[in-house]
Amino acid sequence: MLLVHGAWHTGKAWNGVAARLRAQGVAVAVAELHRDSLAGDVVAAEAALDGIAGSGPVVACGHSYGGAVISGLPPSKVAHLVYLAAMMPDVGETSFGLLAQVPPSDLGACMVGDVAGTTTIDPARAGGLFHGQLEADRRSRHVAELVPQVMAAGHQAAVKAAWRSRPSTYVRCTDDRVVHPELQRRFTRRATHTVTWHSDHGAFASHESDTAALLARLAGT
Repeated sequence: MLLVHGAWHTGKAWNGVAARLRAQGVAVAVAELHRDSLAGDVVAAEAALDGIAGSGPVVACGHSYGGAVISGLPPSKVAHLVYLAAMMPDVGETSFGLLAQVPPSDLGACMVGDVAGTTTIDPARAGGLFHGQLEADRRSRHVAELVPQVMAAGHQAAVKAAWRSRPSTYVRCTDDRVVHPELQRRFTRRATHTVTWHSDHGAFASHESDTAALLARLAGT
């Protein structure tokens, strides 16, 4: 199982899901991105995937921008792709280009910095943006783990679309304030299967048990 975080996050976002999967005997690798480009992040994710010794093709789950990353993985190494409120670009598409095709979400108003350079998420608004369904203490812990994000990757076009040749599941989150629900609906038409949750953007936290159960089932445990 490969878990890939989104923009402004780190691999720590997956701690709860990863612990649940490992408790069920699933081998888990968590990618650490922030390599300053989409291509660099794909390389980092593939290296993490390769670290799951002797596993063969694995389930890869990407959250948010992490969906663009898993789409760039070699299809031969992936058994199933899971897009958790995630970007699902086709070849030639960019994350920012896709976001621009639908009404703006709350993301832009919460970003601080230059969208052509590096941004952060306003800490006073990050909790509501990503984790509106969490209780205050858990929300604060997740917000404290956010990091600055180099924005170049969001402007760079996908060169692969692994979902075109591998089965996929799109998890549509109806209460998402980051990836507009209309864009998520468009992505569901690209996926092999669709699951709908009444979740905020950070479904890995607000729907931690559901996320782990879905991934464990796809991993065959």
